[in-house]
Amino acid sequence: MNEAHSAPVELRRLWPPDKEAFRDHLLNLDPNGRHSRFGGGVSDDFLIRYAENCFGEGDLVYGAFAGGELIGAGELRSNRAIWREPAPFGRDIHAEAAFSVDPHHRRRGVGETLFKRILRAAANHGVETIEIVCLPDNTGMQNLARKFHAEFAFEQNALTGRLTARPPTAFSRLREASSDALDFGAALFDAHWRALAGGREKGA
Repeated sequence: MNEAHSAPVELRRLWPPDKEAFRDHLLNLDPNGRHSRFGGGVSDDFLIRYAENCFGEGDLVYGAFAGGELIGAGELRSNRAIWREPAPFGRDIHAEAAFSVDPHHRRRGVGETLFKRILRAAANHGVETIEIVCLPDNTGMQNLARKFHAEFAFEQNALTGRLTARPPTAFSRLREASSDALDFGAALFDAHWRALAGGREKGA
């Protein structure tokens, strides 16, 4: 058992400095994981391009780390939500959520932990309805979403689950803003550490 497999899981928001770690996480997905996450087989080139475009205005990404390694990610995407600061609830904003977990760390509650964090972030940023799109054979994602009372319907050769986020509170928004500030600092530190580690490997 490697260090990452036995280490406790820590969760934080991912920022542009985490792009390399996010890319490597996606590349580490096995064929089944890629199929479940993207609705079919995808190439390494596709995943590299995808990771490059996951930190824009409409993207919010959270990562699960174990032993310093990114082992899972939860993504929330919306063209109308305001990710930079808390937004008012009641604007009928929808966002799509997606999840991926490293094959060696499944069935450890990583997906459920990411799901809870995505729900909290969605509420604090004004999202009211969260959608999860998955293939009919992705029973793991369906079972996870149903734990949070998602209702699925068959739409355009896929299943779409929908659930309603809870209204935020003043405390939850303050907690969100504080977490974002800490997570941004951690992202910068981790990126610096990876750069140093890469330099040492090249010089070895």
